[in-house]
Amino acid sequence: MTLYIDEKNLEDIDDFDAIIDVRSPREFHEDHIIGSVNLPVLKNSEYEKVGTIYQNISPFEAKKVGARLVSLNISSHLETFFHNKKKSFRPLFYCARGGQRSNSFAIICASIGWKCSTLDGGYKTYRKSIIDEIKQFSEVSKIIIISGKTGNGKTEILSHIASLGGNVIDLEGLASHRGSMLGSLPGTDQPKQKYFETLLAAQIKKIDLSRPVFLEAESNKIGEINIPAELFKKMRHSKCIVIENTVENRARFLVSRYTNVIEDEIVVEKFFKFLTSRYQPDIPQKTRDLWDSKSWIDLATHLLDSHYDPSYERSMNLKDREILSHVKCKDDIEESAPDLARDIISKYG
Repeated sequence: MTLYIDEKNLEDIDDFDAIIDVRSPREFHEDHIIGSVNLPVLKNSEYEKVGTIYQNISPFEAKKVGARLVSLNISSHLETFFHNKKKSFRPLFYCARGGQRSNSFAIICASIGWKCSTLDGGYKTYRKSIIDEIKQFSEVSKIIIISGKTGNGKTEILSHIASLGGNVIDLEGLASHRGSMLGSLPGTDQPKQKYFETLLAAQIKKIDLSRPVFLEAESNKIGEINIPAELFKKMRHSKCIVIENTVENRARFLVSRYTNVIEDEIVVEKFFKFLTSRYQPDIPQKTRDLWDSKSWIDLATHLLDSHYDPSYERSMNLKDREILSHVKCKDDIEESAPDLARDIISKYG
Protein backbone atom coordinates (compact mmCIF):
# COMPACT_ATOMS: atom_id res chain seq x y z
CA MET A 1 0.00 0.00 0.00
CA THR A 2 1.31 3.45 -0.94
CA LEU A 3 1.03 6.06 1.80
CA TYR A 4 0.40 9.65 0.76
CA ILE A 5 2.58 11.89 2.95
CA ASP A 6 4.48 14.91 1.72
CA GLU A 7 6.33 17.85 3.24
CA LYS A 8 4.99 21.36 2.84
CA ASN A 9 6.48 24.81 3.33
CA LEU A 10 4.92 27.67 5.29
CA GLU A 11 3.45 29.31 2.20
CA ASP A 12 1.26 26.23 1.70
CA ILE A 13 -0.41 26.08 5.13
CA ASP A 14 -3.64 27.78 4.03
CA ASP A 15 -4.34 24.93 1.60
CA PHE A 16 -5.38 22.43 4.29
CA ASP A 17 -8.63 21.56 6.03
CA ALA A 18 -6.89 21.52 9.43
CA ILE A 19 -3.48 22.36 10.84
CA ILE A 20 -2.73 19.88 13.62
CA ASP A 21 -0.17 20.68 16.29
CA VAL A 22 0.89 17.36 17.81
CA ARG A 23 3.17 18.86 20.48
CA SER A 24 2.36 18.74 24.18
CA PRO A 25 -0.31 21.11 25.56
CA ARG A 26 2.38 23.12 27.35
CA GLU A 27 4.28 23.71 24.11
CA PHE A 28 1.05 24.61 22.33
CA HIS A 29 0.06 27.09 25.05
CA GLU A 30 3.39 28.88 24.76
CA ASP A 31 2.94 29.43 21.02
CA HIS A 32 1.37 27.81 17.97
CA ILE A 33 0.34 28.48 14.41
CA ILE A 34 -2.77 30.66 14.52
CA GLY A 35 -5.83 28.52 13.80
CA SER A 36 -4.14 25.22 14.55
CA VAL A 37 -5.72 22.58 16.79
CA ASN A 38 -3.75 20.79 19.49
CA LEU A 39 -3.91 16.99 19.24
CA PRO A 40 -0.88 15.99 21.33
CA VAL A 41 0.75 12.64 20.76
CA LEU A 42 2.33 13.02 24.21
CA LYS A 43 0.70 14.81 27.16
CA ASN A 44 2.81 17.15 29.32
CA SER A 45 3.79 14.54 31.90
CA GLU A 46 4.36 11.91 29.21
CA TYR A 47 6.62 14.21 27.22
CA GLU A 48 8.70 14.89 30.34
CA LYS A 49 8.81 11.18 31.18
CA VAL A 50 10.08 10.17 27.74
CA GLY A 51 12.67 12.95 27.81
CA THR A 52 13.95 11.82 31.21
CA ILE A 53 14.30 8.22 30.02
CA TYR A 54 16.10 9.44 26.88
CA GLN A 55 18.63 11.40 28.95
CA ASN A 56 19.11 9.05 31.91
CA ILE A 57 18.65 5.55 30.49
CA SER A 58 18.83 5.30 26.70
CA PRO A 59 17.23 6.60 23.50
CA PHE A 60 16.07 3.04 22.72
CA GLU A 61 14.13 2.67 25.98
CA ALA A 62 12.68 6.16 25.54
CA LYS A 63 11.43 5.30 22.06
CA LYS A 64 9.76 2.12 23.32
CA VAL A 65 7.88 3.98 26.02
CA GLY A 66 7.16 6.88 23.69
CA ALA A 67 5.78 4.65 20.93
CA ARG A 68 3.31 3.03 23.33
CA LEU A 69 2.09 6.40 24.64
CA VAL A 70 1.93 7.94 21.17
CA SER A 71 -0.16 5.02 19.93
CA LEU A 72 -2.64 5.40 22.78
CA ASN A 73 -3.02 9.14 22.25
CA ILE A 74 -3.40 8.87 18.49
CA SER A 75 -6.04 6.20 19.02
CA SER A 76 -7.97 8.62 21.23
CA HIS A 77 -7.77 11.38 18.62
CA LEU A 78 -9.02 8.99 15.92
CA GLU A 79 -12.07 8.25 18.07
CA THR A 80 -12.81 11.94 18.62
CA PHE A 81 -11.43 14.57 16.25
CA PHE A 82 -11.11 12.29 13.21
CA HIS A 83 -14.27 10.27 13.82
CA ASN A 84 -16.46 12.05 11.23
CA LYS A 85 -13.75 13.20 8.83
CA LYS A 86 -14.35 12.18 5.21
CA LYS A 87 -11.69 10.62 2.99
CA SER A 88 -11.23 13.98 1.24
CA PHE A 89 -10.10 15.60 4.52
CA ARG A 90 -6.56 17.00 4.19
CA PRO A 91 -4.62 17.56 7.43
CA LEU A 92 -1.23 19.21 7.90
CA PHE A 93 0.71 17.94 10.92
CA TYR A 94 3.56 19.69 12.69
CA CYS A 95 5.68 19.15 15.79
CA ALA A 96 8.74 20.91 17.19
CA ARG A 97 11.11 20.27 14.27
CA GLY A 98 9.11 18.24 11.77
CA GLY A 99 10.35 14.94 13.17
CA GLN A 100 9.02 11.80 14.80
CA ARG A 101 5.94 13.17 16.55
CA SER A 102 4.31 14.67 13.47
CA ASN A 103 5.45 11.85 11.19
CA SER A 104 4.07 9.15 13.49
CA PHE A 105 0.59 10.72 13.42
CA ALA A 106 0.76 11.38 9.67
CA ILE A 107 1.79 7.80 8.88
CA ILE A 108 -1.17 6.33 10.75
CA CYS A 109 -3.65 8.75 9.17
CA ALA A 110 -2.17 8.16 5.72
CA SER A 111 -2.47 4.40 6.19
CA ILE A 112 -6.20 4.92 6.81
CA GLY A 113 -6.50 6.78 3.52
CA TRP A 114 -6.26 10.50 4.20
CA LYS A 115 -3.84 12.61 2.16
CA CYS A 116 -1.52 13.90 4.85
CA SER A 117 1.28 16.43 4.92
CA THR A 118 3.87 17.48 7.48
CA LEU A 119 5.38 20.94 7.87
CA ASP A 120 9.01 20.99 6.78
CA GLY A 121 11.04 22.01 9.83
CA GLY A 122 7.98 22.06 12.07
CA TYR A 123 7.36 24.79 14.63
CA LYS A 124 11.03 25.81 14.56
CA THR A 125 10.65 26.97 10.95
CA TYR A 126 7.41 28.77 11.79
CA ARG A 127 9.00 30.55 14.75
CA LYS A 128 11.89 31.77 12.58
CA SER A 129 9.38 33.24 10.11
CA ILE A 130 7.74 35.19 12.95
CA ILE A 131 11.05 36.65 14.10
CA ASP A 132 11.99 37.55 10.52
CA GLU A 133 8.59 39.21 9.90
CA ILE A 134 8.91 41.48 12.95
CA LYS A 135 12.53 42.32 12.15
CA GLN A 136 11.76 43.24 8.55
CA PHE A 137 8.79 45.38 9.60
CA SER A 138 10.95 47.20 12.12
CA GLU A 139 13.49 47.97 9.42
CA VAL A 140 11.25 49.18 6.58
CA SER A 141 8.04 50.57 8.12
CA LYS A 142 7.24 54.25 8.60
CA ILE A 143 5.86 54.45 12.14
CA ILE A 144 4.00 57.38 13.69
CA ILE A 145 3.59 57.20 17.46
CA ILE A 146 0.41 58.45 19.14
CA SER A 147 1.85 59.82 22.37
CA GLY A 148 0.50 61.66 25.38
CA LYS A 149 0.11 61.32 29.11
CA THR A 150 -2.04 58.63 30.69
CA GLY A 151 -5.77 59.23 30.28
CA ASN A 152 -5.67 61.13 26.99
CA GLY A 153 -7.64 58.48 25.09
CA LYS A 154 -4.78 57.33 22.85
CA THR A 155 -6.23 53.83 22.50
CA GLU A 156 -9.63 55.24 21.52
CA ILE A 157 -8.01 57.51 18.92
CA LEU A 158 -6.10 54.56 17.47
CA SER A 159 -9.32 52.57 17.27
CA HIS A 160 -11.00 55.35 15.30
CA ILE A 161 -7.97 55.66 13.00
CA ALA A 162 -8.29 51.94 12.26
CA SER A 163 -12.04 52.24 11.60
CA LEU A 164 -11.26 54.97 9.06
CA GLY A 165 -8.95 52.64 7.17
CA GLY A 166 -5.67 53.74 8.72
CA ASN A 167 -2.76 51.40 9.33
CA VAL A 168 -2.87 50.58 13.04
CA ILE A 169 -1.14 48.03 15.24
CA ASP A 170 -2.80 47.83 18.66
CA LEU A 171 -0.03 46.43 20.85
CA GLU A 172 -2.13 46.63 24.01
CA GLY A 173 -4.96 44.74 22.32
CA LEU A 174 -2.57 42.00 21.20
CA ALA A 175 -1.09 41.84 24.71
CA SER A 176 -4.53 41.82 26.42
CA HIS A 177 -3.37 44.59 28.72
CA ARG A 178 -3.86 48.36 28.95
CA GLY A 179 -0.22 49.06 29.55
CA SER A 180 0.02 50.27 33.16
CA MET A 181 0.22 48.77 36.63
CA LEU A 182 -3.59 48.84 36.70
CA GLY A 183 -3.87 47.76 33.08
CA SER A 184 -4.72 44.08 33.46
CA LEU A 185 -8.06 43.09 31.96
CA PRO A 186 -10.30 41.33 34.52
CA GLY A 187 -10.89 37.71 33.59
CA THR A 188 -8.38 37.84 30.73
CA ASP A 189 -4.90 36.30 30.80
CA GLN A 190 -2.10 37.75 28.77
CA PRO A 191 -0.74 35.55 25.98
CA LYS A 192 2.68 34.02 26.36
CA GLN A 193 5.52 36.10 24.95
CA LYS A 194 6.02 33.98 21.83
CA TYR A 195 2.31 33.85 21.03
CA PHE A 196 2.11 37.64 21.40
CA GLU A 197 4.84 37.86 18.77
CA THR A 198 2.90 35.44 16.56
CA LEU A 199 -0.20 37.66 16.85
CA LEU A 200 1.95 40.71 16.13
CA ALA A 201 3.41 39.14 12.99
CA ALA A 202 -0.09 38.24 11.79
CA GLN A 203 -1.13 41.88 12.24
CA ILE A 204 1.97 43.06 10.40
CA LYS A 205 1.06 40.91 7.39
CA LYS A 206 -2.12 42.97 7.00
CA ILE A 207 -0.26 46.28 6.95
CA ASP A 208 0.20 48.36 3.80
CA LEU A 209 3.86 49.31 4.14
CA SER A 210 3.53 52.08 1.56
CA ARG A 211 1.59 54.09 4.17
CA PRO A 212 2.42 55.21 7.73
CA VAL A 213 1.65 52.82 10.57
CA PHE A 214 0.19 54.25 13.79
CA LEU A 215 1.13 52.78 17.18
CA GLU A 216 0.53 53.96 20.71
CA ALA A 217 3.51 55.08 22.76
CA GLU A 218 4.50 52.29 25.15
CA SER A 219 7.26 51.42 27.57
CA ASN A 220 9.23 48.33 26.61
CA LYS A 221 6.81 46.14 28.61
CA ILE A 222 3.03 45.82 28.40
CA GLY A 223 2.14 43.96 31.57
CA GLU A 224 4.32 40.84 31.38
CA ILE A 225 4.89 41.14 27.62
CA ASN A 226 8.10 42.56 26.18
CA ILE A 227 7.86 44.53 22.96
CA PRO A 228 10.45 42.94 20.60
CA ALA A 229 13.70 44.88 20.95
CA GLU A 230 14.05 45.86 17.30
CA LEU A 231 10.46 47.16 17.15
CA PHE A 232 10.80 49.07 20.41
CA LYS A 233 14.00 50.70 19.16
CA LYS A 234 12.19 51.77 15.98
CA MET A 235 9.28 53.16 18.03
CA ARG A 236 11.66 55.18 20.22
CA HIS A 237 13.10 56.91 17.15
CA SER A 238 9.83 57.45 15.27
CA LYS A 239 7.95 60.71 14.74
CA CYS A 240 5.08 61.31 17.13
CA ILE A 241 1.81 63.12 17.62
CA VAL A 242 1.30 64.32 21.20
CA ILE A 243 -2.27 64.27 22.57
CA GLU A 244 -2.94 66.79 25.36
CA ASN A 245 -5.69 67.48 27.90
CA THR A 246 -6.07 68.71 31.47
CA VAL A 247 -5.43 66.55 34.51
CA GLU A 248 -9.09 66.96 35.54
CA ASN A 249 -10.44 65.66 32.23
CA ARG A 250 -7.97 62.81 32.13
CA ALA A 251 -8.89 61.79 35.68
CA ARG A 252 -12.59 61.62 34.77
CA PHE A 253 -11.79 59.57 31.68
CA LEU A 254 -9.67 57.10 33.67
CA VAL A 255 -12.39 56.59 36.26
CA SER A 256 -14.87 55.79 33.48
CA ARG A 257 -12.43 53.26 32.05
CA TYR A 258 -10.93 51.65 35.16
CA THR A 259 -13.80 51.36 37.66
CA ASN A 260 -13.83 47.56 37.43
CA VAL A 261 -10.08 47.51 38.08
CA ILE A 262 -9.90 49.91 41.02
CA GLU A 263 -12.62 47.89 42.72
CA ASP A 264 -10.54 44.69 42.38
CA GLU A 265 -8.78 44.35 45.75
CA ILE A 266 -6.15 41.89 44.49
CA VAL A 267 -5.06 44.20 41.68
CA VAL A 268 -5.11 47.25 43.96
CA GLU A 269 -3.04 45.55 46.68
CA LYS A 270 -0.42 44.67 44.07
CA PHE A 271 -0.40 48.31 43.01
CA PHE A 272 -0.03 49.50 46.62
CA LYS A 273 3.02 47.26 47.03
CA PHE A 274 4.50 48.73 43.88
CA LEU A 275 3.97 52.31 45.10
CA THR A 276 5.40 51.46 48.53
CA SER A 277 8.55 50.03 46.97
CA ARG A 278 9.07 53.06 44.74
CA TYR A 279 7.99 56.18 46.66
CA GLN A 280 8.19 57.83 50.05
CA PRO A 281 5.35 56.76 52.41
CA ASP A 282 3.14 59.81 51.81
CA ILE A 283 2.24 58.83 48.22
CA PRO A 284 1.11 55.23 48.87
CA GLN A 285 -0.64 56.32 52.08
CA LYS A 286 -2.65 59.02 50.31
CA THR A 287 -3.44 56.51 47.57
CA ARG A 288 -4.80 54.07 50.13
CA ASP A 289 -6.81 56.75 51.94
CA LEU A 290 -8.48 57.86 48.70
CA TRP A 291 -9.15 54.29 47.67
CA ASP A 292 -10.66 53.44 51.07
CA SER A 293 -12.99 56.44 50.80
CA LYS A 294 -13.84 55.53 47.17
CA SER A 295 -12.92 59.06 46.07
CA TRP A 296 -12.23 57.85 42.55
CA ILE A 297 -11.76 61.21 40.79
CA ASP A 298 -9.41 62.45 43.53
CA LEU A 299 -7.59 59.11 43.45
CA ALA A 300 -7.07 59.29 39.69
CA THR A 301 -5.89 62.92 39.94
CA HIS A 302 -3.45 62.03 42.72
CA LEU A 303 -1.99 59.11 40.76
CA LEU A 304 -1.62 61.21 37.62
CA ASP A 305 0.19 63.98 39.51
CA SER A 306 2.40 61.77 41.67
CA HIS A 307 3.12 58.74 39.49
CA TYR A 308 1.86 58.53 35.91
CA ASP A 309 2.76 62.00 34.61
CA PRO A 310 6.30 61.99 36.07
CA SER A 311 6.81 58.44 34.73
CA TYR A 312 5.66 59.58 31.29
CA GLU A 313 8.09 62.50 31.28
CA ARG A 314 10.97 60.19 32.18
CA SER A 315 10.17 57.37 29.77
CA MET A 316 8.99 59.14 26.60
CA ASN A 317 12.03 61.43 26.25
CA LEU A 318 10.20 63.63 23.71
CA LYS A 319 13.07 66.10 23.43
CA ASP A 320 14.93 63.56 21.27
CA ARG A 321 12.03 63.02 18.85
CA GLU A 322 10.50 64.85 15.95
CA ILE A 323 7.03 65.94 17.05
CA LEU A 324 4.62 66.26 14.14
CA SER A 325 2.00 68.11 16.17
CA HIS A 326 0.53 68.77 19.61
CA VAL A 327 -3.20 67.98 19.55
CA LYS A 328 -5.46 69.36 22.27
CA CYS A 329 -8.58 67.35 23.15
CA LYS A 330 -11.95 68.83 23.99
CA ASP A 331 -13.32 68.31 27.49
CA ASP A 332 -14.94 64.98 26.67
CA ILE A 333 -12.19 62.68 25.44
CA GLU A 334 -14.51 60.05 23.98
CA GLU A 335 -16.38 62.66 21.97
CA SER A 336 -13.11 64.17 20.75
CA ALA A 337 -11.56 60.90 19.58
CA PRO A 338 -13.42 60.49 16.22
CA ASP A 339 -12.63 64.05 15.10
CA LEU A 340 -9.01 63.76 16.18
CA ALA A 341 -8.66 60.49 14.26
CA ARG A 342 -10.11 62.03 11.10
CA ASP A 343 -7.73 64.97 11.40
CA ILE A 344 -4.72 62.71 11.89
CA ILE A 345 -5.66 60.51 8.92
CA SER A 346 -6.16 63.52 6.64
CA LYS A 347 -2.78 65.02 7.54
CA TYR A 348 -0.52 62.00 7.99
CA GLY A 349 -2.16 58.75 7.02
